[in-house]
Amino acid sequence: MAQFSKKHRDQAMKIICDFHAHRSMEHFISPEYLHYHGIPQNIDVVQLVDVLRSMGYLKIKKDLNGTSFILLTDEGKCYFERKADITHDKRVENIRYIITTLIAVAALITAIVSISLQYQ
Repeated sequence: MAQFSKKHRDQAMKIICDFHAHRSMEHFISPEYLHYHGIPQNIDVVQLVDVLRSMGYLKIKKDLNGTSFILLTDEGKCYFERKADITHDKRVENIRYIITTLIAVAALITAIVSISLQYQ
């Protein structure tokens, strides 16, 4: 099976969140449901779900037959909100870095001009 990417994790979480957004938490889906809704067939959905479970976004429930079913955790319900918050925080950090760098460059240019004017 092919290795999955962060894009596949996001896609799987979107499928799972969409499913649970339109149904009560009493309804469950199996990992194979992800293949039916857009995850490529060459992706190991059991491994993908296990990684998302390990990250704390999903819980796995098994029935008496041993069939696995996916449930969202509280962290899973806010997966995309957290992702948006992280993106926003990185953007703010990058803007601060750019501003600080520009101030430092402006100070350096001012110092160079000041020194060059003193020696003329």
